Amino acid sequence: MSEALRELGAEVVEGAGGWDAVRLIHSEIFVKTVAKREADVLRAVAVADAALSRGRAVIYVGGTSMAGLHTPRGGQLFNAAVYIARKVGASVLSIDRHFPVGTWELHLKHKFLLYVIYGGAEGPSYRHVAGRGYGAVPFPLPPGAGDRSFERVLSFIDRVSEGPLVVQLGFDIHRDDPTGYFFASERFYYLLGRALARREFYVSLECPSSSGVFRRALASLLAGISGGEPPAVEPYRESEAVQRDVELLLRRARRLL
Repeated sequence: MSEALRELGAEVVEGAGGWDAVRLIHSEIFVKTVAKREADVLRAVAVADAALSRGRAVIYVGGTSMAGLHTPRGGQLFNAAVYIARKVGASVLSIDRHFPVGTWELHLKHKFLLYVIYGGAEGPSYRHVAGRGYGAVPFPLPPGAGDRSFERVLSFIDRVSEGPLVVQLGFDIHRDDPTGYFFASERFYYLLGRALARREFYVSLECPSSSGVFRRALASLLAGISGGEPPAVEPYRESEAVQRDVELLLRRARRLL
């Protein structure tokens, strides 16, 4: 992943942030747990602060979506996405096959607007997320969802969300992910970039999938942001059952908002 980031022109942020940033969103239990990795934590804070100074940024700090209120999971030591959202009053959009457990815990604590696109086959139910959340809008997509479904949900969120948007972006929704069951292509990542280019945004790169998927999808996202040429890919043909399920989710989302 580091090699791919360098090839695409990533900048290394030097220096360290402060513990006040960690305490802004995480509990003292969390702080004590990650204190033994102070250098890594404060480097992640520095990256988030650098992003904030620019007003638009794509960052990688080792992932954020599993870093919760009290517990760091999967080696994720600081939820930079939620930190940025709290600092600028942004909504958070999570796009990943996995449900963002850490971000969900922080949503329940801090009550920021949260849109969640995830695998309905393994995540919590629509009713659970919509019922317990504070302005949480869930999209538990069915297996077999591809560009059409992801683009329809993205278009809805782009229309209804206001102000800055922080995106936790996974790559395991790509159709070439070796373990996934979604069929999004480079086209979706490109269109996400086009949508973000019209607003203040911050993207945290999450689950990278395979090296090839990560390179192609990230390059498409950046092309969309910069106004480059769209990728030449053929969309996956979804089943009618998948399309009906996604239309139901969109109807529910309209009622929530």
